[in-house]
Amino acid sequence: MPDPELAALRESIRRRGPADVPGASRVVDEYLREILRDAGAAGHPGARRWARDRLRLFMVVSWGNWFGVLERLPQDYPVLRGEWRELITDPARFGPEHLVAWWWLLQPSMFQPLVAGQLREMSAPLRDGVAGVLKDGGDFDGRLVDWAAFGAA
Repeated sequence: MPDPELAALRESIRRRGPADVPGASRVVDEYLREILRDAGAAGHPGARRWARDRLRLFMVVSWGNWFGVLERLPQDYPVLRGEWRELITDPARFGPEHLVAWWWLLQPSMFQPLVAGQLREMSAPLRDGVAGVLKDGGDFDGRLVDWAAFGAA
């Protein structure tokens, strides 16, 4: 008999509809607004670009750990891994809101609290990073992630 939580996750994945990208976008926008305000960079477009870029990096690096749960679904895992790979390898098309929406879609009751917790944990490093770049002269665009090089690593 399969684990009931695993069975619920499998069913949720199989019945999923479209991702709530607009809802995730509102969450990400509000989150970044607070980060920038707390860092003293409210309204700074370069700081916003950098914070979105760095938030996406944090998500790509740390949220991959959640695949341990998905690996327990061998029939679904390859498709899910492929979807995630598509999202993380095209930063021009898929921003942090797409990553949030994708995880939410898998099983909201499991991943919405995980996403919220991770965003809380990322707040201080993002705020401090924005403040540090401001202190160092504010060259945010010069410190964006080189996604092409990152994906090749």
